[in-house]
Amino acid sequence: MKYAKLVLALFVAFLVLGCASAPPPTTSTASAPGATPQAPASAQNAAPPSVAPPKNDVWPKIYDDETYLTTFDSSWTEAEAVGAIKNLQNSFVEFNAGISLSELDVDPYGLRAKWQWVENNSFVKSASFIIPFDQVTSILLEYYPALNKDYKWGLIVNLSGNSAVSIRTPSRDTAERLGKAINVLAKARGAKLSMPNPRLGAALSALSDAQAQAAGIQKTSGVIVLWIFKDSPAEKAGFSPQDIITSAGGKPIHSGDELFAAIDAAADAGARELKIDGIRRSYRIEDKKYVEIFVPLTYTLAIDQTGGTK
Repeated sequence: MKYAKLVLALFVAFLVLGCASAPPPTTSTASAPGATPQAPASAQNAAPPSVAPPKNDVWPKIYDDETYLTTFDSSWTEAEAVGAIKNLQNSFVEFNAGISLSELDVDPYGLRAKWQWVENNSFVKSASFIIPFDQVTSILLEYYPALNKDYKWGLIVNLSGNSAVSIRTPSRDTAERLGKAINVLAKARGAKLSMPNPRLGAALSALSDAQAQAAGIQKTSGVIVLWIFKDSPAEKAGFSPQDIITSAGGKPIHSGDELFAAIDAAADAGARELKIDGIRRSYRIEDKKYVEIFVPLTYTLAIDQTGGTK
């Protein structure tokens, strides 16, 4: 799960890095400059080694859960938002417990939920969570395809201080209604929200020293993709977690802010698409061993003229 304090206009996250194999070069709308990307020649028509690619914990973990692109915009009043949450009391559970709520108290300032269970047929125990609306920093819409439970949709509500509350719901519609209500009340309380730029739809972070060294570039020569929002322009353009973005429209990119500014500038100029250059971590096979390589790619990002930073 993606527990993080998200900053910048598009969730520039400080995630816990984990072990994951890099995705192979894609054959989507991303392409190497002047050519269609493909596996390195040494790997073509060759049987893969019997061992898996080496794991390296300097790269962002590739998650099984899916984060969907939404800003949770709504025209609800505070009273309508509070009412929506109260109406959903029987339609959400805390992520790990999965137990129906026994108590729900919500007002324009916060949400307090409690649940109970019995242990050893005699001991009644309880737990709770609190969402102070003025402390909300971001809201993520999640789907958990590998979860062998009901309530596969849900929210991660990130709070200031690097804490978070995770909630599961039975449907996407329920999760979105709950997210909209929390968003309305967080804005009303003056919370410092970091919501996604809908013209991209990818969570980014600065390169670490180890990542830059492995890719053979300067630490300030790009930004790394942490995850891709589903239903986003970035997904349609072929971006993948662990990709490194180095330039946009022919201009070097040193930070997530610069990338967002380049996308919005292209949109303001009436452009329908923007070429973005990057590097993809992959492997080639040499002497039945995996060797880490970095493949240059050019992505074509479609620009929605009705979108923009929010």
